[in-house]
Amino acid sequence: MIDLELIRKLSRGLFPDLLGVTFVSASRDEVVAELEVRDALCTVPGRVHGGAIMAFADTLGAVGTALNLDAGAGTTTIESKTNFFSSASPGMSLRGHSIPLHRGRSTMVWQTRITRPDEKLVALVTQTQMVLAASQSPVEQMAALFARGDTPDQQTLLATLERSGGALYREWAEAESDPEARAALLAAAAREDENAELLESLVSRAKK
Repeated sequence: MIDLELIRKLSRGLFPDLLGVTFVSASRDEVVAELEVRDALCTVPGRVHGGAIMAFADTLGAVGTALNLDAGAGTTTIESKTNFFSSASPGMSLRGHSIPLHRGRSTMVWQTRITRPDEKLVALVTQTQMVLAASQSPVEQMAALFARGDTPDQQTLLATLERSGGALYREWAEAESDPEARAALLAAAAREDENAELLESLVSRAKK
């Protein structure tokens, strides 16, 4: 069950809150919300601004996409198409009902129907959301490297990293004026070389 209060809390003080969006229900398969038309949302007296309608729908589609994302991933709208069918005036409570048309790895498409209290269709909005991959920490990036391939492939990769580390330690040692620090760096380089040799021997043995 989606925590509506959490969605409301996350949007508090931001544009959906300024617009006046009230979430009614939310799940991975649909998002429903309401928007009361007021004078501040009108383009001329008595007629809601089309931009308010589009922003209302965009909010629902973005929330729906967010509910389908992996942890840490994000989203942004890259395309939106709106067809207007009727107007709405101050005092009307509009209802937006958004459903997914496509849920892919890189994009998602959501369609939102916005209706008046008399159920007359005000607008139909179809938007495309780009899926922004979660950024990985250095530890996660390293884990991802070793998650691929069989054990010999992983050992070969690690041996290469150990060799590179040893070379880097020796380079630092050459530039170090402190004798103790220089010795410690050279010792670290030797350990990296030893690790690389062990891994290379294991790979060679596995190939026989």
